[in-house]
Amino acid sequence: MDFNRYKNSYCETIEESLKFAGQEHDFYTRVKAESIRHLIKKHLPHIDMPYLLDIGCGHGLIHKHLKDHNLRLVGVEMADEVLQLAKQNNPDITYLCHDGKILPFKENTFDAVIAICVMHHIPPQQWADFLTEMKRIIKPDGIAIIFEHNPYNPFTRYIVKNNILDKDAVLLSSRKLKTLLARAGFSHTKSRNILFTPFSHFFFRWLDKILGWCPFGAQYYAKTTKK
Repeated sequence: MDFNRYKNSYCETIEESLKFAGQEHDFYTRVKAESIRHLIKKHLPHIDMPYLLDIGCGHGLIHKHLKDHNLRLVGVEMADEVLQLAKQNNPDITYLCHDGKILPFKENTFDAVIAICVMHHIPPQQWADFLTEMKRIIKPDGIAIIFEHNPYNPFTRYIVKNNILDKDAVLLSSRKLKTLLARAGFSHTKSRNILFTPFSHFFFRWLDKILGWCPFGAQYYAKTTKK
């Protein structure tokens, strides 16, 4: 997918695909940001300001929900024109372009790495290399947090099928992702389903947390550790 082609219409395209659910895209972004903040606080409590890399950061839309929470943020993105828009939106964050294969960092650089709905755009034969490269730049005992669409959720499959931005998408289940992470040498992997409802009321956000074990959320995340 050439995301440069959709650099100025990305948000509108996403909003169009989600409008039937009654929530704007930022709602879903905020839910993921809350999960990231919680996981980093829980698993890296000894680090005052964790160094966080966002792989495939796109327009950097989630960064406004992370940058004021004692995190040092860096984003990398293959689509160079999209990256320029991310820099405009978040001038206080470092953004770098990369080739999609080798991350431009030394080994053991970051305390935490996130990849938000990136892997389903990567050809399956490259998934193993992607995770191995991710592991390389994480510090020992650092964590990776990977968000993906849940292929078992019918609404998710409908949205993906009808979104031009996902025309190349190959969805992977949390079970498949956990197997790939184990093969890449990660450990203590846990997954959790999110976004069971598109409602912001505190009751539904509480319900979302209670139902995390259920394999039918619209999306899920896997948290894993480099040992």
